[in-house]
Amino acid sequence: MGITDIVRGNGDSAPRQTSVRIAWFVAIWSLSTTVFFGAASLLHLIVPR
Repeated sequence: MGITDIVRGNGDSAPRQTSVRIAWFVAIWSLSTTVFFGAASLLHLIVPR
């Protein structure tokens, strides 16, 4: 089940279970946080002091 399947349309095919929705939220939040810190680390290495 991809994220595009969940957000497509008016939400009729979204998962009904609260635990699945919370798991998707945590997964997306964790991934975006990881990407943010990764980009910040790369920027910190590139930009001289």
